[in-house]
Amino acid sequence: MHHKTARIGEEAMSPVIGTVLIMALMVTIVGTMLAWGIPQVQDNEAWAQYATTRSNLLNLDADLDQVLLQGEGASRSTTVSIGLGTFVVRDSPDTLVISYSSVGWIELATRSLSIGDTSFRLADLQENVTVFNVTLSYPDGSSWSGSSDEGMLSDFPAAVSGLRGSVSDASNSTTLGGFWLYRDDALSYRYASTAGLFQMRMVNGGLLAREPGGSHFFEGRPLVRGIGALDALTFYQVTYNNSGSPYTALTGPSNFDFQLRNQGGRDHDPVAAYTVRLAVEGSGQAAYYSYFNDEWGFSRDFQQDEVYLQQSAPLDLRIYERTVHVAFQPR
Repeated sequence: MHHKTARIGEEAMSPVIGTVLIMALMVTIVGTMLAWGIPQVQDNEAWAQYATTRSNLLNLDADLDQVLLQGEGASRSTTVSIGLGTFVVRDSPDTLVISYSSVGWIELATRSLSIGDTSFRLADLQENVTVFNVTLSYPDGSSWSGSSDEGMLSDFPAAVSGLRGSVSDASNSTTLGGFWLYRDDALSYRYASTAGLFQMRMVNGGLLAREPGGSHFFEGRPLVRGIGALDALTFYQVTYNNSGSPYTALTGPSNFDFQLRNQGGRDHDPVAAYTVRLAVEGSGQAAYYSYFNDEWGFSRDFQQDEVYLQQSAPLDLRIYERTVHVAFQPR
């Protein structure tokens, strides 16, 4: 009789144990979905949103290239879809210094020059010239002249984007080369999501992107043009103007109409350059350097954190400055 009662008890417990096991399994499955499945779905949605916006901005970038290359007065209309995120016209966080040597026996380098500076270092890396005469030309037409003191230029009006320097040998007035300083406006897109922060900005007719966990890279190539085996090298420096606050923002989700118009600019006279050195400061530095290294054969100077090109025969170096009017509104 005792054994029969035990068997009945065991049979009564079996459904309870089974129910507990099933509930534990369901809790585990639901917990796994909450901990992994839902975030994964959210990440996939974020990447899909980024991919759609990226495609739209690449189309806008292609239209911008055409507006710049077709000359003053050229215009394009395009529609950009922004599901989420913000699109603004703002100052670019990067500065670009282009130095060149117009004689083959020096290598001119401009160091520590940025927007707002009143001093910087100028050097001949071949150490053939130690003292320089420099004339600075500002975009507003003003100028300043002075000589280097132990490689330093100082006490000039604050540097601005579009500043140009002409350099000569202080001992005999031989023209040695020069440099340009730029910081351009950028059309910038930002989107914060569960996957991280997505960033894209259009600089000089190129689309510079950054994905979560990575570094900046060029999706669309910036406007740099060459002829033959670098017989000529042309840089387009683009400023965006939306005739209003430079921080005007468009926030998705919506479709937006963009109107682009080339308002012209200035073509600097070509210069014969035996060496060209590029120094970039900002988050896009690595992308710039990789681009000029891979696409144009520039070498990397890791010690000075610059890229440079040297030729036995001079190349035709040109700088084209362009202003593009950008108008955008919800469609």
